[in-house]
Amino acid sequence: MKFYDIDNDGNITYEEFLRGLREPLTARRLNMVKKAFALMDRNETGDVTVEDIERIYDVTQNQDFIDGRLTKEQILGAFLNSFEGVKGNRDGRISFNEWQDYYTDLSMSVTEDEYFVRMMEAVWGIVEDDSATVTKSEIEHLTKTMRHKLLDFSKHAVQDEYVLRAVFRDFDMNKNGVLTADELSAMLVKLQISVDRRYLNALLSKFDRNGDGVIDFEEFQEFLIKDPYH
Repeated sequence: MKFYDIDNDGNITYEEFLRGLREPLTARRLNMVKKAFALMDRNETGDVTVEDIERIYDVTQNQDFIDGRLTKEQILGAFLNSFEGVKGNRDGRISFNEWQDYYTDLSMSVTEDEYFVRMMEAVWGIVEDDSATVTKSEIEHLTKTMRHKLLDFSKHAVQDEYVLRAVFRDFDMNKNGVLTADELSAMLVKLQISVDRRYLNALLSKFDRNGDGVIDFEEFQEFLIKDPYH
């Protein structure tokens, strides 16, 4: 009873029963779960908060938000709570233990490690093998795709500096006048381009002409006006 009855109410619910039957994550699965958590917890506090989620989760694509049924705050809050599970404390934060618990439960329904790993790569844009290299043709294709989507986003008004600055500010989430790798990642999400994290450094170098590790407005403007591959 003590093993199954997580909330100590003297009863075993269906969710508690299933949780008691589950097996621990394999090394491959746990590695992917840790990578996904690190992606969310960029400031390395050990907890994932609404602010962490807001950085990479664009709620404007959520149907409930589009239809006006839920606010941005409600959607982000529900996203947080979904990871807390039966042992969560509903404190508005996700600890790594809660994160691991969620994926250990999910793992029960996935029989093959390979499928679990590929699922995590697709959902979170992470890769199992960090040493995998990005080919020149891959980054060229990604750069062209991103440029065309940015042109659509700015309604092709690339000669209008006012429009371009407005677009730039939209992606500059902390409003410090430059775009970081994380903001570049969020830009890709907003442009509905799905890539894993290993592409970011290669893509950043196409913007970052002066090599300071961030993208200023002039570099952003040059990227849009001048196709780097023509």
